[in-house]
Amino acid sequence: MIIQTSICDFLIEESGKTDGCVFVYSDSLEEIQRLFGSSEVEYSLKEDWKFRVCTCKQDLANALILMVKEINYQNFEQGKFQQV
Repeated sequence: MIIQTSICDFLIEESGKTDGCVFVYSDSLEEIQRLFGSSEVEYSLKEDWKFRVCTCKQDLANALILMVKEINYQNFEQGKFQQV
């Protein structure tokens, strides 16, 4: 799953580990540290994603809640939505 913010993009993938953690990738070290500061940031082997963290689903949910709280709904305009 890809999440786009006004500052950077995040890629969330299953880690393949049995502990239920997920990998979160980003091209912004500052944003990944800000949202997942309790997780260790690693350099990613993925070409388009420089950094990653391995985090539990609860910490991911908390980061997503923070992202939603930071939305400035006054900046929404018709026709500005990007279709993938």
